[in-house]
Amino acid sequence: MPRRTLRAPPSAGASAERAAAGSAAGGAERLFQVSGRCVGLGSMSLAHQHGCLRQLEFPSPQHLVSCGNQNITAPPTYNHPPEGSGYHGQSLYPDGSGCNGGEAWDAWRFFYHEGATTMDGAQQAGCTPYTSGLCSGADVNNNGCRTCAAFDSCADTGKKPEPVRVHSFGWIMEEDLPPREGNDTHLPRPASQRKAMDRQVKKMQVEMLANGPLQVCLDDYANFILFFNEHPSGIFNSTDGSPNIGGHCIELVGWGIDRASGLPFWTFKNSWGGKWANSGFGRFLRGADLCGVESDVWAGCPYGSSCRLTAGVVHNESWVPGSSEPVIGHRRHASSALRPSRAWPGGREVELTREQLSHGTVAPLVVEAVRLATGDESLTKSEALARANRVWSRSARGLRVRVEVEGVKEHVVGHRHAEGHASFA
Repeated sequence: MPRRTLRAPPSAGASAERAAAGSAAGGAERLFQVSGRCVGLGSMSLAHQHGCLRQLEFPSPQHLVSCGNQNITAPPTYNHPPEGSGYHGQSLYPDGSGCNGGEAWDAWRFFYHEGATTMDGAQQAGCTPYTSGLCSGADVNNNGCRTCAAFDSCADTGKKPEPVRVHSFGWIMEEDLPPREGNDTHLPRPASQRKAMDRQVKKMQVEMLANGPLQVCLDDYANFILFFNEHPSGIFNSTDGSPNIGGHCIELVGWGIDRASGLPFWTFKNSWGGKWANSGFGRFLRGADLCGVESDVWAGCPYGSSCRLTAGVVHNESWVPGSSEPVIGHRRHASSALRPSRAWPGGREVELTREQLSHGTVAPLVVEAVRLATGDESLTKSEALARANRVWSRSARGLRVRVEVEGVKEHVVGHRHAEGHASFA
């Protein structure tokens, strides 16, 4: 296996940050970034001063969204479920819906049973370039607008891919933390759950120090994108009354305490590009479970690595969706929960109430969408909002709204991009 390179985040203001790079060996194993791999026709056949053409590579989402979805019932390539597991040829990824979202456990299960092919940092080259981002309209087949075919050879070399896989994966969840159902994640967990929250945070920190970054899925509120456009080095610590616009997943890479404010924080890496927040990194309030950031926590170890999940991680490799068994993992710590707090499907679409679509973080997109649909730029804000019959939102590299306009057959989509500009279609 090639070496993995762990890149520490840039400094995010005055802080006592403890980067996940504190455990270089384990952390480097889990970043899934392949550094210095030879690409092209062969290691010595290219005229290059080092004997090969080297390229940074990352797991491509394309293989996952096209092949790790509810349509796929083919038996797995690796780690076939054992006899008696409840596997009878059903889909192993029942919640996977391509560009329409999915659950974290399906994505990790895909890494376990299939693995992901790779792409370059620009997502446009490498073994499997990512093309689903170019989809226009809805992903009606829930497969990223591409069938699960032609992934058995690399687009750049024609050779068989070397998939990025995991040999183990699971979640971190404290047993004494009740599930966060409903839309209450704009509030911190109550003081009565403080001791359990402290244990949850400690388990996350232990795993991060031992093995590197964690994946967390959360509720994305409409002020999240705006906050970091206006305060790149700030600490997100309030939803400011903005509506929940959907689910999103980020990567925790470190933690610390801000010296100026005394606020404890996580340092996270997002997938919205280097122009958002602090070169793509940001800081998030730690220990309050704001937006559910500490309630849907996942970790995995790359196949062929020396990484071993710590005791606070509940293993989930053996569970088969659709079996008679509930979602249960292999617990190795007495206070670990046998299932995550609740499902946070990334990419899910949420229908907004009248009050929510009129909120200052959402209303400008809705108003412009209505004016575009009606062809009437003279509509006032209140008139335009009144013409919006229904509005759905989604976290999609920013905020995306789909608007049903009174008297207009086609829905209009407005998108506030991570960089701050808006577009409509």
